[in-house]
Amino acid sequence: MEIRHPILTTLAAAMMLGGCASTATRLPTISEPALRAESILQENKALATQAAHSERLLRIGRRVMLANATLCPKSRRDLGVLIHSEETYPKELRIAARRQLGAGEKPSIFRVAPDSPAARAGLERGDVILIDGLPVAPGSKALREAMEADQLELTVTRNAQQLTVTVEPETVCHSRLRLRPSAAINAFANGRNITVTTGMMEFTESDDELAMIIGHELAHNTMGHIRKVVGNLILSGFATRYTRPFELESDYVGLYYMVRAGFDPDGVEAFWRRLADVDPRSVNRAKTHPTFPDRYLRIAAARDEINDKMANGAALIPNFKDPNFRDKETDG
Repeated sequence: MEIRHPILTTLAAAMMLGGCASTATRLPTISEPALRAESILQENKALATQAAHSERLLRIGRRVMLANATLCPKSRRDLGVLIHSEETYPKELRIAARRQLGAGEKPSIFRVAPDSPAARAGLERGDVILIDGLPVAPGSKALREAMEADQLELTVTRNAQQLTVTVEPETVCHSRLRLRPSAAINAFANGRNITVTTGMMEFTESDDELAMIIGHELAHNTMGHIRKVVGNLILSGFATRYTRPFELESDYVGLYYMVRAGFDPDGVEAFWRRLADVDPRSVNRAKTHPTFPDRYLRIAAARDEINDKMANGAALIPNFKDPNFRDKETDG
């Protein structure tokens, strides 16, 4: 049975008789050239900001990955470069990426991490790495396999000339860094990757704070939290994710990771007070994550523990319940 609502019927009839609704004011006019110029300006500015975030994430994140390779259950070989092409970017931004960032059809080096194998070998932005005569794409299997050697001779195209450079890859933690364009203040791990939003990049006030965030997400991967969360979810009949203890453990282990990489832990817990200004509900609400006051105080306590170890010359290794834990766990 069809039921007609008299008000909805009247509205529909009025809309059909009167046509589409319109504005009640005369808007200022703008020219197409002015609109195009402003579009180009905003595209260039946005991509320049993205490029700066990519450089910072590579610089800070790789340092954390390198310093903790011996603590990570899985590792990989790394040159310390970020490779891009025009296909790396959304279709609507590819023209701007070519213009602003030098992205082309062929994959090329976009960023070189400081004091990395690539930097020491003299690799530069814009270089095209060739394996078997073909440009190396981001995450190329051919490059990964080639980097298993202690010393690697790379053929590079630079300004239409071919060069041969010798590179000595380094061992870093297995996780890979990803930058996600998003205003959300967030970072997350999936067992293999660490993703940090541009909102988080903007919110962190220092490299030390960013290193704390990356260390936290790396700890999720190295401590096998993703697998454990899924296991607990299944055991509970999908009733609870039971993630709060894992978040606290990642705060604790991640602080060790950042300090081992040479970052300063003093005052980094203030991050959670600033985040409370943005998200006051999380001051006293604990669902999947602990409350901000809980995290603030525990990070401060972990910092004191680390400082005591440093003062006494003790190894900067988290206090594992099982001393053989690192031999048993795997990333993801």
